[in-house]
Amino acid sequence: MKISNKVLQKVNFLFLILFIYSNAIGQETAEELYNRGYRYLTVDKEKAISLLGKCIELDSTYTDAYFHRGITYFKLDQFDSALFDFKKAYDLNPDLSVLWMYKGFAYRNKGEINEALASFSNYISLYPQDTTAYSYILRGKMKYELGDFDGAISDYDMATKLKPFEEKYNYYKFIAFKEAKQYRSAIKCVSNLIKVNPDFYGYYFYKGQVYQEMEFYDSAIFMYNVAIIKNYQNPDSYFYRAQSYEKLSKLEKALEDYNTAIALNKNDGSFFSKRGNCRHLMGNKDGACADWTEAGELGYYEDFDKVKRVCE
Repeated sequence: MKISNKVLQKVNFLFLILFIYSNAIGQETAEELYNRGYRYLTVDKEKAISLLGKCIELDSTYTDAYFHRGITYFKLDQFDSALFDFKKAYDLNPDLSVLWMYKGFAYRNKGEINEALASFSNYISLYPQDTTAYSYILRGKMKYELGDFDGAISDYDMATKLKPFEEKYNYYKFIAFKEAKQYRSAIKCVSNLIKVNPDFYGYYFYKGQVYQEMEFYDSAIFMYNVAIIKNYQNPDSYFYRAQSYEKLSKLEKALEDYNTAIALNKNDGSFFSKRGNCRHLMGNKDGACADWTEAGELGYYEDFDKVKRVCE
């Protein structure tokens, strides 16, 4: 039986319609690809990136796909790809001011501190109603790493005003004061930390360090005493107390503390080096030379020149 051309045309047309329909049924929409990618974010990051990429291929204006793909790249330490996606998401939706925070994290992890600082600053200026204080801490850290201790103090101060009882934030502010050599402010700050957490030996130790830098050696020794009472196994408390004793010419007490510090930590070359200096002041040349040599063997060379100058 011969089939007419009209019938063949109709059959071909039906096959074409079925082909187009079956392909339409099999192809996911951008939204479906995004939703699948989103579900993979925590279980398979590479799969999530692939699906979100397909979503973007179908719809290059899908802001959330760029946003979450960027975060996923960031978690995989692919910071350049993350920054590309954050920029695309922000270009599509400038109201996403939180992207400046993510850009700041990415730049910081790349070691581009100036860019990180600018990103955190942009977030603060675009979202001043954020009262979490964390953004000021982040910006303060970037300023601190760049050596802008006064700028860091300013940001830490704002953070502690927003969250006055946050111990960690007050600690950052203390460190910045200390590095800026604003010792009286540092003392005040660490004294507040002691009130917040009076059982932590470290704050008494830090206060002792500030007094020592101020050359208030008796006050430094007193604080180291308290630190040792709180934690008698911390070698640094003995080591720094020894240096204060040495400044007061109490060499026997200094030597005793150096001995204790070394007994607690035999791998720190600076301990041996400073004990060598103390022994040298006490007239014990052989003991001093032995300590300086040991310090050098441990990789600490600050006083190693004395081995040739004094010992040989």
